Amino acid sequence: MAVHYSIAYLGAAAVVYALLSRRLARSPITGPMYFTAAGLIGAAIGVWEPIFELEAVSVLLELTLGLILFTEAMKLRLVSWSEDFELATRLLAIGLPLTIILGTIGAKLVFPDIPLLGAAAIATVLAPTDGALGLAVVQNPKVPGRIREALGVESGLNDGIALPVLLFFLAIFEAEEGARFGTLFLQGVGVALVIGLLFGALAGLAMREAVRLGWMQERWQQITIVVIPFVSFVVADELGGSGFIATFVAGLVFGRMIKTMDATVADFADDLSTALTMSAFALFGGLILFDNLGAFGTATLVYAALSLTVVRMIPVGISMIGTGLDRPTVGFMGWFGPRGLASIIFAAVVVEEAGFTHGAAVVSAMVVTVTLSIFLHGATAFYGAETYGNWHERSAKPPT
Repeated sequence: MAVHYSIAYLGAAAVVYALLSRRLARSPITGPMYFTAAGLIGAAIGVWEPIFELEAVSVLLELTLGLILFTEAMKLRLVSWSEDFELATRLLAIGLPLTIILGTIGAKLVFPDIPLLGAAAIATVLAPTDGALGLAVVQNPKVPGRIREALGVESGLNDGIALPVLLFFLAIFEAEEGARFGTLFLQGVGVALVIGLLFGALAGLAMREAVRLGWMQERWQQITIVVIPFVSFVVADELGGSGFIATFVAGLVFGRMIKTMDATVADFADDLSTALTMSAFALFGGLILFDNLGAFGTATLVYAALSLTVVRMIPVGISMIGTGLDRPTVGFMGWFGPRGLASIIFAAVVVEEAGFTHGAAVVSAMVVTVTLSIFLHGATAFYGAETYGNWHERSAKPPT
């Protein structure tokens, strides 16, 4: 019966949110905020019970993030790498490594008893940004398209790039050869790129031709769009690649292949990813946050604050040198780097490494940082995007 109560509670919370969704969309209360709080309340009143295994929750989170990355990548309309990927490339090639380095230094200062590898693991777990938490920003038409696409591509690729780095640190801790990093990185990224390109192109071509010939029903077009990212993720993961990069790349290619089709064909996938995302945040609140409320000590709060500000914003500022972007734009990009599902998944990876003795510290830092991000970035997403968008429209400078 415990399972029934949990499902009923989650369903009731979803119905309440749905009834208020239009009003909440223009308020500081976001879906992740609401469902995290709902999950936390459910745990307090004993709704959840210990019915979910960590592995099952991790799989749900991984597939949810994969679907989000695929659907968001589908919507990107990139013309050329130099024009559309310039800012994202800087964020990934310069900003991400600097974030890990600065985050490691910060973790070592705040948690002096943790060895350097433990500090590096904390920094890497909290380096990726979350596309789901940033939707209010990347979907706001008032924000310049170039900025929205840069933040969207960054959140789509940085988790897949950071994962091999995290595995490298764990491998060093297990006294394996450091040279494995090259293999891990090339395998994680290279295999994922091949799988993403292959699945995205073949699926897009097959679906486009089937629709043109009148062979495919509309409902099965929508179902297919849900299946592709799941298959891409699992195949890439089984072959040692990053499922996150594979699904994002597949979405980019697939979106270009079917760009002449009705835009509503992805509505079901969007709706499902939204439902899964909110469920994931409810599970985070009820099964992870509730069990780690004691983690909100002074040290973890200080590090979380650093991670969401200095550790993120300084690398973004450095990576944008030479782009000609004005300070408000750079500040906007620096602030809206929320942490969410990817960090939760990475922390689970650390916990699953039985030999890594500092998993508890990583989980504590993740829980506090993600929780603050859910509420702080959530509370500022709508009004922040609106304020910046209005400022940009009034600015006399050319569009960025």
